[in-house]
Amino acid sequence: MFSPALLLVPLLCGTTPARVELVFGGDVIPHGEVKEAAADHARHGSGDAGPARSLNNEGWDHVFGPIADALRTADVAMVNLETPISGDPRARTGPLVFDAPPAMLRALAAAGVDVVSMANNHAFDQRRAGIAPTWKHVAEAGLRGVGSGPSEAAAWEPLIVEKHGMRIGFLSFTRWLNGAHNPAEPDTSPHVAYVPYVPKASGSWLAPASAVELVRAAARRCDALIVAIHWGTEYSHTPHPEDRKLARALLEAGALAIIGHHPHVLQPIESYRTSSGRDTLIAFSLGNLIANQDRHYIHGQQSEDSGKKRDSLLLRLSLVRPLPGAPVALEGLSVLPVWIENNHYVARGRSQVARHIQPVLLDEELLAIEERLVSLASRAGTAPRAARQERTALERRQDMARRRRERILQIVLPPGSGAGTAESRRRPAGAG
Repeated sequence: MFSPALLLVPLLCGTTPARVELVFGGDVIPHGEVKEAAADHARHGSGDAGPARSLNNEGWDHVFGPIADALRTADVAMVNLETPISGDPRARTGPLVFDAPPAMLRALAAAGVDVVSMANNHAFDQRRAGIAPTWKHVAEAGLRGVGSGPSEAAAWEPLIVEKHGMRIGFLSFTRWLNGAHNPAEPDTSPHVAYVPYVPKASGSWLAPASAVELVRAAARRCDALIVAIHWGTEYSHTPHPEDRKLARALLEAGALAIIGHHPHVLQPIESYRTSSGRDTLIAFSLGNLIANQDRHYIHGQQSEDSGKKRDSLLLRLSLVRPLPGAPVALEGLSVLPVWIENNHYVARGRSQVARHIQPVLLDEELLAIEERLVSLASRAGTAPRAARQERTALERRQDMARRRRERILQIVLPPGSGAGTAESRRRPAGAG
């Protein structure tokens, strides 16, 4: 007769570690020209009756297409939804007042996004009345939102997603509200999870110490807690000193990773070992994932800094549980450099050219350029003028992509950050 205790050792030794892959993207901002770019690529099917049906979510599938494969490989993918979705085509918008159609949410879901952070400085762009429709459209698209709710408690309620036996928690809050404020009574009307830098005279909000305690409570309810924070100084690559202090307090309280948004440019990714010995991570800002900022940038004619709001990335985190019942740990990260393609000048100068604004994976872009250059080189002896012109254009594009890629990695993985890995620093063929 076999002893159960003797059987336990080989069973445990043969257990495959549970793994969950998370991918995070930056700010999704529906500037006017981004909407135009989607509309320029919209395709519709003809029907026998009723309005024509969109075949590609009113063109938004085209906008997110280049990053869809990277998002779909994740068990959970999350981005910052920097806009209300009122569902009203007549909603008031402007350069700093946003609204987006429900089709954009459907395209995000089709591209592989699962969770959207809704706590940011544009949450009240369509006033408080715009928040409830946003929840409705998010749910109808098959997405899950976090960071706002019908009360302050609901806004701070963690979203818990179960994957491969792990309970992954997500919290989201903002440190900016663009002059708006929550209702004074925390139990009534829509709220956004809000931790201002400076105490406010009106509306409900939480002090940093209270946010730390809510993170501590949320961490007890899941195996790994991710906290998305809208914070920092716009257009600065340097984290706000208060944010660094707050991030470490949240990690000490039980969070496994902090994902930052709002500066619209990239900031460093840093590792942090807590006093209890846990390895954690702070990504201070992932930059814009889709936006129309820095549209005037032309490589080779302006300083590289003038294109920084088009530098972006996708951040992949691997969570591992080595044995059943063991703590979940952060095993590694990889950085996928992204550049927001924008044909602003071409579209402006040629009325028949469609607008084209998309986040492009730079590693894939460089490989595609190299393959095309090799193909052109094989015909170098008899290359017509058009082929020579194409080669010149490709070489310029290759130089731009190389430089943007190197710049992105230098910013987000600075020496001494402890966050760099062989995978995240790997250079594709032809990257120089």
